[in-house]
Amino acid sequence: MGKRSRRRSQDDDDGPVERPPAVDELLGVDRPAAARGGSPEAAGGQEPVAPSAKGSDRQGPPARHPAPDGRLREVAYLVEEADHLLHLYRWILLTGEVPRAQDWLKREDWPHPDHVIDVFGSWQKFLTHAGVSESPLLARLREAKASAKDLVAREKAQAKEAARADDLHRQVETAKHRRDEADAQRAEQAARADRAERAVGAAEQRAAAAEARLAARREAAQEAVPAAAPPDARVTALEDELDAVRAHREELLGQVEEHRDAATRDQRTITRLSSLLAEAGTAGAAAPAADDAPPTTVADAVARAIVRSEHLVFTGAATTSAADSPYRRPSEILDALERLDAIAGRYAAGEMGVSLTQAASEAGLTYKGNVSELARSRNPHDYAVTHEGHRLDLGPHLALGSGSGAGFIARIYLHVADGSGPVARGIYVGHVGRHLPDTTT
Repeated sequence: MGKRSRRRSQDDDDGPVERPPAVDELLGVDRPAAARGGSPEAAGGQEPVAPSAKGSDRQGPPARHPAPDGRLREVAYLVEEADHLLHLYRWILLTGEVPRAQDWLKREDWPHPDHVIDVFGSWQKFLTHAGVSESPLLARLREAKASAKDLVAREKAQAKEAARADDLHRQVETAKHRRDEADAQRAEQAARADRAERAVGAAEQRAAAAEARLAARREAAQEAVPAAAPPDARVTALEDELDAVRAHREELLGQVEEHRDAATRDQRTITRLSSLLAEAGTAGAAAPAADDAPPTTVADAVARAIVRSEHLVFTGAATTSAADSPYRRPSEILDALERLDAIAGRYAAGEMGVSLTQAASEAGLTYKGNVSELARSRNPHDYAVTHEGHRLDLGPHLALGSGSGAGFIARIYLHVADGSGPVARGIYVGHVGRHLPDTTT
């Protein structure tokens, strides 16, 4: 009532305040002719009387005497306050939020902010007078919004974990397929080694028989032919046959050694794939122990990097391309991916401070920011991969090795997401291994 008292004092000092016609109608007060814009003389010096209906004997209501101006102003202020509060509560009920003055500024169906401020003194006093800051309904709405935000965050985390589980499942299936192929190759190599061993045995028997026949022929020749006589042609033929058998035996022995070495390598591959399967099966529960032995293939290097990396995101195309890479130094691939993982952590957290090129250079990596548009336009499918149903364009890459040929050079192509696209902010590994075609290939 303090503000309204101040306004009444101000109105008393300035003179009588003209009431809006709507207030007079609400209070049932007849306005004099002068107040409606006329003069007493124009009205004939008399109060207007409501005309009776045409053709009816009903008289209009008796004239009412105007109420004191102070009470009218008080009632008008109360009506204005109640009207503004009604609109405020209606806004909160419809939108679930406390309005700002700007929200009502351009809305014709809501009171103008200047009218509200004229009644309450300021917009904040208007909200304080309404008591909306302590509203339990708004508190529940805020709690509901916070819960919804947490729910969305949990759903995103669950979706990310589900995608990671799908990737692990694909890796397990790939490892199983490779292990089956390695088993088949080992069986084939074992069969070939067995055949080679049987051939060596047969060759040794033939050589022994040839040596026995040669010795017998020599003895017979020495007994029948004088010492000065030239050797028999048949003896020479037997010696040539013996030399050929010995050479064939040496060749077979070399093949047996090669088959044994191949079988040993296949056994190692099968053992490594079995370990990878075990690691992939327990990746969700605990991180696997680090393997101190260097990787033997690019696929092995990528598989270890997937397990060890905390920030890099590997696509399915990365493991597929790694399996096709003949690069001879896979340990360099693993080392580059581990260094890149540290940079990816800084990038995802927005704590770079420098460009990716400079950060990679400080980490000892050869980083290229993109490929030429000509190379991309000529080979659009080579520079794009699919991850979680989204198309990711590749361009930035790490260069490894020197020389020519896929056995001496390798590339790690990346997709750097800033968070404005379909995937979260981070560095995605899309291709590992062979150099993708460009303007020089």
